[in-house]
Amino acid sequence: MISFLVGIAVILLTFYIGMIYESVAIGLLGFAEAVFLVAALLFLLWQRRRIAAAIQIPTSVTEQGESVTVRLGVANRGRIPCGKIRYRIGCTALGKMRGEWLCGSPVQPGKNRYEARLPLPVAGNYAIELRQIRIYDMTGLFYIGKKIGRGASVQVLPQIEAAPVKITERTRHFFGDADIYDDFRPGNDKSELFGIREFRDGDKIQSIHWKLSAKSDELLVRENSQPLACPVVLILSDIAKINRKNQGAYLSVAASIVFSIMDAGCPHFVSWYSRSEQDMVRVRVDDEEGYYLFWSLYLQDCGSPAGATPEELYAQKYRSDRPLHTLALTPSLTLTRNGGPAAAYSARDWKRDVAGMELML
Repeated sequence: MISFLVGIAVILLTFYIGMIYESVAIGLLGFAEAVFLVAALLFLLWQRRRIAAAIQIPTSVTEQGESVTVRLGVANRGRIPCGKIRYRIGCTALGKMRGEWLCGSPVQPGKNRYEARLPLPVAGNYAIELRQIRIYDMTGLFYIGKKIGRGASVQVLPQIEAAPVKITERTRHFFGDADIYDDFRPGNDKSELFGIREFRDGDKIQSIHWKLSAKSDELLVRENSQPLACPVVLILSDIAKINRKNQGAYLSVAASIVFSIMDAGCPHFVSWYSRSEQDMVRVRVDDEEGYYLFWSLYLQDCGSPAGATPEELYAQKYRSDRPLHTLALTPSLTLTRNGGPAAAYSARDWKRDVAGMELML
């Protein structure tokens, strides 16, 4: 409505000048300006009721440093076209909000679509909202606003730097409870059958499958399964508690550690304090599906516990699990292992630090 206030000020100034100089022509000019202003206001009020807007983002996941396409659709249900449309876009990520105006083309009767490229330089869970549109008249001098309040979300994954990870035999052959079993190696878990094979010297009599042996006229032995337990757990902090200048580096270091441990063939848990559940949660990461699931949940639901550290809460909740290594990435970009320092990363040169520090597990 600022444009109409400026128009009213111009009309009053025109009438004032006409009164000073006692000019009928200037007075008629002020009257024509007033008629034009009222006509523009009525036209825009009529158009606002017939114009609807929506926002759409074709992709839901992208990588850090990329731009995302934002489609802004406008439908004009009236028969008269209006002038240009300006879109007020709000973008919220990691607790920081910013907004900007985007300018679209004139809207003809029917539908019109405007696409914009929105740069997303920092990793995080972005909530992009179409908050308001400005509808201009055909002259482009006057406009009227309309609140929309429709949004979409996109997740920006952090950059990854390969970290040297050495998995010891103790970690590789860690035995523990798990719901996932090895498809290539037998083990000692009697609750899950790995396969049936012929009897060999040294096999225990208790492992013979007597029913199948009777049917096949040869001794057959059960092989138990080997559970793929997680010998490592990585505990992450709340993004909101990290200095905004270091948030991008923190997410990239965490992503590099998680991906490198997974790439080394070591299944592990990633745990954090959930704001919605008010408790520690964890996600198993042993393939890319688990990796993307972890980021999907962590970016939108990490929080800070009150009265205890995440490491203490994790030990309380999962007291029955005894991992070999408990890693924790602190807000100061220090990696601890079993309570002691293991590595330190700088926010500026995190790539060099990640690539140059071997993680022994």
